[in-house]
Amino acid sequence: MILTDINKINDLLPYVSLRLGKALAYLRDTDFSHLSDGEYEVEGREIYASVQTYETAARELKQPEAHKKYIDIQFLLKGKECIGLSPLLKSSKIVEDYSVERDLLFYENVDAERSITLKSGDLMIIFPWELHCPGCNTESGVNTVRKIVIKVKSGG
Repeated sequence: MILTDINKINDLLPYVSLRLGKALAYLRDTDFSHLSDGEYEVEGREIYASVQTYETAARELKQPEAHKKYIDIQFLLKGKECIGLSPLLKSSKIVEDYSVERDLLFYENVDAERSITLKSGDLMIIFPWELHCPGCNTESGVNTVRKIVIKVKSGG
C-alpha cells in the first residue's frame, strides 16, 4: 500500500512502473469534477477509471476485498472515509468469488485490520496481495464521498 496525496504524484512517478505511472498521470491531469459517475477507459482495459459517488457505511456491514489482476488507485475527490487494510494470507477465506467476471473476491473479516482515514485529495495504491475494505464510516459517522478508482492491470 502506498498512501499519499494528489500533490505528490510527480514525486512518486520515478519509482513506479510505466503502466502505474500512466494511471497516476491521468489522475493528476484530469478534472473529474465535470465527469459523471461511471467508467472511463484510459488505455483500454489495461487502465480504466471508475467515478463513484456514495455514502459510507458501518464497517460491520462491509467485507474485505481483493483483486488478482488489477492494482487499485483509490483517490478521494470529496468527503472522507475509512479503509480497512490487512495482508492477504494463504489462510484468508474467500466468501464470495467474482474473480472471473469482475476481478473481485470478498473475504471473511480479519482480526489484524488497520484502519486508515482518507480525506479529500488523498490517494491510496492497493496491490493484489492486500485486502482492503473501502467505504467505511469515519469517527464522525456517515459521509458522502466522491471517489475515483483507477484499475491498473498488474504486471506492467
